[in-house]
Amino acid sequence: MDNKDDKRQQLIHAMLAQPDGGTAAGIADHHLLPWRALAQHLSPLIGDSGLAALYGRTARLLAGRYGWLTAGPSSPPLDTLFQTLSGDLRGVEPALAVEANTALLLTFTGLLSDLIGAALTTRLLDAAWNGAQTQKNAGEQK
Repeated sequence: MDNKDDKRQQLIHAMLAQPDGGTAAGIADHHLLPWRALAQHLSPLIGDSGLAALYGRTARLLAGRYGWLTAGPSSPPLDTLFQTLSGDLRGVEPALAVEANTALLLTFTGLLSDLIGAALTTRLLDAAWNGAQTQKNAGEQK
């Protein structure tokens, strides 16, 4: 593992460490925040179907460890993908949901890094997630 992989992992852990509001809805929204921010930045580059296909590959790779995750069709609409992921994560204990979501993000971004390179992946995550955290923090201060 090199420094770019370390940076990618640090970004993922920082994004998931943000407060979730404590309610079930807040926790569910918190799990989806990194995915929605990624989709916003990545979809213009690879399309919604490309993002969904990459997520599907990620879910299939983790199916052995988290058999309750729905891999689904290879390229569902992103809203369907997010609803399915949210339902999957709500259906398990919170600690297991955090573990699985972390594994999903690590695997997804690892695959993305293999495709476009570690440096570009890290820059994309930084742009997507730091922007999402800034928006979330601005909304909380209102």
